[in-house]
Amino acid sequence: MELVKNKASGKFFVVLEDTGGPDFLVITPEGRVRRLERRLFDTPDLFDPAEILFKTELTKTQVDTYSAYSGE
Repeated sequence: MELVKNKASGKFFVVLEDTGGPDFLVITPEGRVRRLERRLFDTPDLFDPAEILFKTELTKTQVDTYSAYSGE
């Protein structure tokens, strides 16, 4: 699972699609799927989905949305 941290809020967003362009598709902390500008975030990091809740501050809504989106 790829995560990015918002520079302004410090909250983690889950990356769903990253084509390398100026923006990417993410899951917000509220669980909404949105296309946002890359410049608003720090460098992406990869995490093991099984350990994600213990190492970051993802919301249950984000995890549920990611599971539904990825078919897990």
